[in-house]
Amino acid sequence: MSKTMCPGQDTRYWRPDDIFTVPCGSCGASIEFFKDEASRRCAGCGTRVQNPRLSMGCAQWCEHAKECLGYDPRLSGEDGTGAGQSVADIILSALRHECGDGSAFLEGARSALERARNHLKSNGANPGVVIPAVLLLMADRERPAERSSATTGGPPPLPLTEKILKEAGVSMNTADDVCRIIRSYHAGEIIDSPEFTAVRDAYSGSIQ
Repeated sequence: MSKTMCPGQDTRYWRPDDIFTVPCGSCGASIEFFKDEASRRCAGCGTRVQNPRLSMGCAQWCEHAKECLGYDPRLSGEDGTGAGQSVADIILSALRHECGDGSAFLEGARSALERARNHLKSNGANPGVVIPAVLLLMADRERPAERSSATTGGPPPLPLTEKILKEAGVSMNTADDVCRIIRSYHAGEIIDSPEFTAVRDAYSGSIQ
């Protein structure tokens, strides 16, 4: 499913200090950053905090940067603002619009995302696949009234997932991988890939 990532993106080749924590300037809570994340939202107070040690490395010139990171750092300001909104941010914004900010589904997706980020530190999975799959794993199950009844002879439809992936600018190949993981998960099937393992483990024990 996944292609080989460059060493700069593959977390197996990162140094220990490429993943670090900084205090939120508003509430003082600790916020964990990957070196290539432009910003993250504080879980304590909701303030968006810029990564003070943002390091794009090869992503600043590589033609595959958008596919790796979920956004194109070459179109962003040096501080990571502007066009550097991550795919995770775009998906979470879409889910808030669809399901409401206080929904149990959205809170579960956020918690699973944190577990997935921790898993990505060690298993070498492609975050460009794992993060959208984790956030959207239950998206279409939240909208049963919109499920198509014409599901025989083909894979179950994922209209909301596909819509959000398109809005987030996820490539067709990556979107296919994301949807395959989601369908396999709900069918009780196992895909032998680090991406599927990361998604499954992020939700272990949190979905009934």
